Amino acid sequence: MKKYVYLISLFLISISIIDASNIGKRYPSEKKSWIDSESGYEITQWTNNSKNWHLYFNVESFIDNNHAIIFSERSGSKNLFILDLESGEMIQITDEENIDGHVWHVPSYNTIYYTLLDNTLKSLNTKTFEAKEINKFDVPIESFTISCDNNWFIFSSGGKKIDGAKTIGPFAIYKYGINSKEYIQVTPGYGFIISHLQANPINPNIVSFCWQHMIDREEGTQGMTPQRIWQVNIDESEVKPIALQETGLHRTHEFWFYDGSKIGYSARYTWGKNKGKQFIGFCNPDGSENIMLPAPVGPAHSQMYMDNIHWVSDLYDGSYLVLFTIKDNSMVKEERLFKHDSSWKGQPSHPHPHFSPDGKYILFGTDKSGNPQVYSVRINLK
Repeated sequence: MKKYVYLISLFLISISIIDASNIGKRYPSEKKSWIDSESGYEITQWTNNSKNWHLYFNVESFIDNNHAIIFSERSGSKNLFILDLESGEMIQITDEENIDGHVWHVPSYNTIYYTLLDNTLKSLNTKTFEAKEINKFDVPIESFTISCDNNWFIFSSGGKKIDGAKTIGPFAIYKYGINSKEYIQVTPGYGFIISHLQANPINPNIVSFCWQHMIDREEGTQGMTPQRIWQVNIDESEVKPIALQETGLHRTHEFWFYDGSKIGYSARYTWGKNKGKQFIGFCNPDGSENIMLPAPVGPAHSQMYMDNIHWVSDLYDGSYLVLFTIKDNSMVKEERLFKHDSSWKGQPSHPHPHFSPDGKYILFGTDKSGNPQVYSVRINLK
């Protein structure tokens, strides 16, 4: 019943939008499905026209079991759409000329936050498609997240830009009250890039972030970082490293488990006697009970399903999407789902796997057909 109410509301919204806007415009299904000859799983390609991709692996793409948020350039510029994972129909929900691609979704508040290239922050209601300007910031936004109580916009900034695009330090974390309009610097200025801000799913004061390494990014100091994962309490301005790294270990692509109980990551040794060894890892929010399980995943993007048992990664043994089963801190099963063959050229081409809330699908992307497109593999975990 809820599904039909949702579809009716989408229809009413679409016919009420003025003709000058693409908001509410519907696009017919482009989906095609087949059984993968190697894995035996059903694969569906949901998009085909233009460039299309879903949200970053650590940002929730799903609105509910059957509707996911994606980016598409089909209307000219990059904009946000809702993809129906039953009918395949797409509906446009923004009509902007200069979205910068950074978003954060707070499903419990039916809200997406996104930024424009001029550092304007906007909110978008995923049911009414109403967009509101929250604030225009006078500093460049490197990375941002929204607290789980929907009260704080937390972002990192290098303070200013030079040469039109390059952001320089020192980098600091700030918070801005979405309703209160308070503007507070949370950390001191640090001499490294602060990126990958992620709000804890259950504690509105806790935000993880990374000491971002620089490789093929821009001119400046290049190399790995001695400590990747950090955490800040935005209420107390307390900053601390999480899961201390030994020499030669390089972690990337950290993420929160759905219940906020663990931080997961990919890891590999890039130097020293263990050079070449690769792992998936996870630890408690304070860095304790750190577990690393051997797996050939490189710098994979990962996500743990809400059962805290099933873990998906997208860089297994080169270019496979893989499903791990983890019990009692041990790997009990590894299953290849699909050889996605992404070129890895640019974020839209990265698979960035997402579990649907009901465990029926893993949403992912690849540009194996030429342009980035949105796919899924049906897994039916329940």
